[in-house]
Amino acid sequence: MPITWWSWAMKALFSRAGPRNLPMTPEIAIIDSGINPGHPHVGPITGGHGYETDPETGQVGQTDDFMDNIGHGTAIAGIIKEKVPDAGLYAVKIFSRDLGTAVPVLIQAIAWCIRRKFDIIHLSLGVENKNSAGPLKQLCDTAREKGILIIASARGPEHRIYPACFSNVAGVYRHPDCAWDDLVFHCGSPVAFGAHGFPCPIPGLPQEKNIQGQG
Repeated sequence: MPITWWSWAMKALFSRAGPRNLPMTPEIAIIDSGINPGHPHVGPITGGHGYETDPETGQVGQTDDFMDNIGHGTAIAGIIKEKVPDAGLYAVKIFSRDLGTAVPVLIQAIAWCIRRKFDIIHLSLGVENKNSAGPLKQLCDTAREKGILIIASARGPEHRIYPACFSNVAGVYRHPDCAWDDLVFHCGSPVAFGAHGFPCPIPGLPQEKNIQGQG
């Protein structure tokens, strides 16, 4: 049975960051489709950059583009700002035309965020290919050693998706019964947490027609 006691769930959540206590005003990297700082749910951010793959050489390069053309990353940023208004948000754009990218792009983005020593790395994404589990696990181990909390999405408590199912990552899925402030904790499951799956409400738009996701 899931445990819905907030204090227990939060203790389990923050234990994923290792021995370091996370600050009340954390620096958070959002690896996603970018962020639109002009959105009323977001406001100013601390910065951002993007990644793209050279079609001829296959090499991954860094760009100055972090503007969100899809809306997903901005929705995530809006949720975080509602919950932690003083958090510093940094956009790391790996999605451009749709919510898909190559694993080397994801790995390079996570590695950069670890070097930058963000307090939290947010990944509303995952990889199901087991061949990618090893490199991702190494990065997550390094993040925990440095006291960095990685949050990643999944589709359910038993979903074997990387990096959400790693024990040193806070895996989160969209729980159908969770209200806005609920957090469900599944003790012993690969993906330990369930939460509300909708972004901040948009006036005049029913929530069922708003962007929704797993993490």
